[in-house]
Parts: sequence; C-alpha cells; structure tokens
Amino acid sequence: MPFDAVSETLLKGGIAPRHVRRYVRELDEHLDDLMAQQRASGYDGEDAALRARARLGDDAELAQAMLEQPGMRSLATRLPWLVFLLLPPVFTAVIGLALYAAACFIGYGAAKINALLPLPESGLVGFSTAAMTAVQALAAPAMAALLVLLAQRQRLKPVWPLLGTALLLLATPLYAAHFGPHNNFMGYGLVIPMRWSVAMRYWPVTLSHVLALLPAAWLIGRSRAA
Repeated sequence: MPFDAVSETLLKGGIAPRHVRRYVRELDEHLDDLMAQQRASGYDGEDAALRARARLGDDAELAQAMLEQPGMRSLATRLPWLVFLLLPPVFTAVIGLALYAAACFIGYGAAKINALLPLPESGLVGFSTAAMTAVQALAAPAMAALLVLLAQRQRLKPVWPLLGTALLLLATPLYAAHFGPHNNFMGYGLVIPMRWSVAMRYWPVTLSHVLALLPAAWLIGRSRAA
C-alpha cells in the first residue's frame, strides 16, 4: 500500500485508528486524482504515478499534518491509565453482574417460566448454571484479550495491557455456579489453588486465570521477537 508508512507513523503517534483509516482513504483518493491529472498531461504508467506522488508530498509531511492536530489522538493514548487500569475491572464487574442477575432470574424462576412456556425446568436451571460458569471462566480473559488488541492497534507500550491484565486477575469475578438457599455468592479476588483438588473444585476460576494470561504471554513473545 502506498501509505503504509504514513499509517504506521500516525498510529505510533497516538492518532486514533478511525482517523488514520479516514486520512489514508482520503490520501488514496487524492493520489488517484493527481495521477489522472498527470495522465491527462501526457504522462503514462510509472511516470504519472511518480509525479503524482511527488506532488502529494513525502510521508513525513503527510504524517505531520495529522500529528499536529491533538484532537485526533485516541483516548487510550491520552489517558492510558483510565482505559487500561480503571475501566476494565469496572466494565467486567458491571457486565458480569448483569449476566449473573439474568442467570439467577432464569434459574430461580424456572418453575414460573415452565408454567408459562413449554421449557423444561431442569433445562432452565442447567442453562443458568452453565451461564454463570461461563461468565466466571471467560469474563476476565475476554477483557484481557481486548486490552492486548487495543494496545496493538494503537501501537502502545506492552506495559499498559500487562498491568491491566494483572489488575483483572486481582479482580477476577467469582460467582456461584449452582442454586440453593445458601449457595449464592459473588465476589472478586485472585485464587491460587495450592492443591490439585482445589484447582478442580474451582476450575472455572483456574481456567479464567490461565486464559487471561494467554494474551499477555502472546504480547510478551511478540515484543521480544520485534
């Protein structure tokens, strides 16, 4: 692509990806117009492309025009502590609580739902149990993967998603995975099982920790290879 270097410079400079895509698209269109003008002036093929590219300006000039506009910088670049450290645990808690509440509503209301709809009560309870287990196992890993993806798109330092992942592990959502009068609970915390039996008993939490570390491990390996 003719403007890959410009795009990379802008991303490393903190420009939001959506602005980078729009700017590169505009440059492509402008370059096509200049090439058409050069062809109309009697230049063909590579000569027309070279002359059009020269008239448009070099990569440094094109990138600088955007870097001088502070309003184009992304929130992740301007406030990384907010995007990578503060918001992820909050979002994970809010979304997890909403899903947990929905599962509880279905599980404890299975008998009433069964009276209204042709849905087996045991199936509703089983679905609710599976849903809470999935939330417990996948909430933190999904957010950790999102942080790594965001850092890669913005060309940010790996330290931010790594710190964000560490905080997520310290605030892993803990939910009850079954129903009963004394079995409901919800909390947060890092669980380090010291015995295999404990790891198996709390396998959703153990799986959550392992999966949450995979994006961070991938990012570290990629950074070392670069």
